[in-house]
Amino acid sequence: MKIINIMVGGPASELPELEQYTNSEIEWVGVDRGAKRLLDRGITPTIAMGDFDSLTKEELTHLKTKVANVLEFPAEKDETDTEIGLSWAMDQHPDKIRIFGATGGRLDHLLANLMMLTKPRFQAAVPVVEMIDRYNYIKMYTPGTYTIEKLPDKKYVAFTTMKDVTGLTLKGFVYPLENATYPVGSALSSNEFVEQVGEFSFTSGMILLTQSND
Repeated sequence: MKIINIMVGGPASELPELEQYTNSEIEWVGVDRGAKRLLDRGITPTIAMGDFDSLTKEELTHLKTKVANVLEFPAEKDETDTEIGLSWAMDQHPDKIRIFGATGGRLDHLLANLMMLTKPRFQAAVPVVEMIDRYNYIKMYTPGTYTIEKLPDKKYVAFTTMKDVTGLTLKGFVYPLENATYPVGSALSSNEFVEQVGEFSFTSGMILLTQSND
């Protein structure tokens, strides 16, 4: 399985321990200050990219001595740095893309990162992208039927509608549903797995699934 990990510039306090997500076959992409976060943790990214407006000149110079491929973009642009990183990762055709550092800190950055996968240009990335922080595992879903496993360190599961959703059915959860309809922006939060596996399905819309712990 080909995996690409992307580190963006969210607060370091929100990051999980990275050792469990790292091995010699996994490529790391450093986006903006995320590239420095990787170097600070002893991880050298394959590539670093972004406008680097969150780095000092000295930090950027040091970054260029450590990372072989650094792509600089103007601060005024039509894409966010995270979108640039995701576009590059998609072009490598991986089986999985993990994004770290996308949550916490500025609310506008969080919303941009969550809404990113609702854009038509990123629809092909939806099945392979997941976002991970210290407290949350986040994944977007398009219509279909899915079986998901409870993550060992997570207690809660939530279903948030990113578009109008029809035909939502939840099985194997404390609060089940059958063929329900919800408008965009509905947060079905604080649900839990009955056992270790749950199933959900829906016929139209888009759902953001979160497994979380306190």
